[in-house]
Amino acid sequence: MEKIEILLEKLENRITSLLAKRLDSYEDLNDELGTIADEYENDPSDENRKKYNQMIELVEETELGLIVDLEALLEKRKADALAKEQKANEPAPAPKTTEAQGETPKAKVEEKKEEKKEEKKEGVGVLTLVIGGALLIASFGAINYFRKQ
Repeated sequence: MEKIEILLEKLENRITSLLAKRLDSYEDLNDELGTIADEYENDPSDENRKKYNQMIELVEETELGLIVDLEALLEKRKADALAKEQKANEPAPAPKTTEAQGETPKAKVEEKKEEKKEEKKEGVGVLTLVIGGALLIASFGAINYFRKQ
């Protein structure tokens, strides 16, 4: 539990909702372990010992899983922070302009993307018309077929 608390401090208690739920269930398991331990101390039967041992195993597995996930989250956040620092330290390249058109390369790329989107939209419309026409012809053929019989 100490390791989990240390990791939570390093993460400033900012964890994902899934990890928060798992942490709550871990705390519930610890409470249940205390209850089962009291039962085992009062009545040290084989059945209570098995329950106690199973609960200890479950709590340990849950704890190890939480520790691994919290460490992974901490490493991810450190890597993200390092990447942000590197981006902040890099000088921003000046946009290059072409003398003939006076446009930046980014503007050209954006124009090409817009043209591709328009082409895709047009292609989808034509395909829809073709499929619709084929279904219409097939429907009329089926109607004529059943009328004759």
